[in-house]
Amino acid sequence: MSVLLPVTAENELAAVGQLPIVAVDMGFSGKTASCGYAFRAVANGPIESENKKFHDCLATVVKQFQNVGEAVLILEAPLSSAFDRLGNPQPRGEFERHPKPRWWSLGPGASMSLAAMYFLKRFVEAVPAQTKCHLIEGFVVGADSGHDADVAEALINAFSGVQNSSWQPPAAPQLMSVIDWLVPGSSGHASPIVLIPKFS
Repeated sequence: MSVLLPVTAENELAAVGQLPIVAVDMGFSGKTASCGYAFRAVANGPIESENKKFHDCLATVVKQFQNVGEAVLILEAPLSSAFDRLGNPQPRGEFERHPKPRWWSLGPGASMSLAAMYFLKRFVEAVPAQTKCHLIEGFVVGADSGHDADVAEALINAFSGVQNSSWQPPAAPQLMSVIDWLVPGSSGHASPIVLIPKFS
C-alpha cells in the first residue's frame, strides 16, 4: 500500500483538517532556493515558512513526516495528467484553460510535473512504510506565484479557510494520477483534488 493517500473530494477534507500540514511551492533549480516550504503543526497554530533548495526542502518534509507519522501534504505542482479520447494531452479543467492556457503539459507546468515526480519518489523511499501522507495539489500561477514561501503559506491558509479558495477535481477522458508513476505496476489511482487560493 502506498504511503500517498490522495484527497479526492471536498467532503474528505473534514477528516484531515486537524492534522499537521506541510505545503511546498515546487521548484527545481540546482542552484537557488526555489522551493517554498511551510508547516503548521496544529489547527489554528502558527505557520513557519522559508525558501529552500530542492534537496533541503525534501529532507525537511521527510523529517516532518518521520516526526508526526500522518499529515497533509500540499504540493504546488501538477499531480495528475489529462488526455483526450485519442490520447493527446489536454487541460484538466477550466482552471487550466482560462484566463490563458496553464496546462500541466506546457512550459512551467511540465517542469513542475517532473519536479513533483522526483520529489514524491524520493519522499516515498525515505519515510517509514506506515506513514500516511494525505496528498493535495496546489495551483498558483502568474503574478500570484511570486515569493515561494508566501505561496506555501497561502496554500495552508486556503486549506484552512483563512484565505478564499476554490477546489477543483481534475477531469478528462483519460486521467492519470502521479501515484501511478510511483507505485510499480499500478494504474487507476485516484488523482488529488486541486486547491486554488484566491489572492484578490
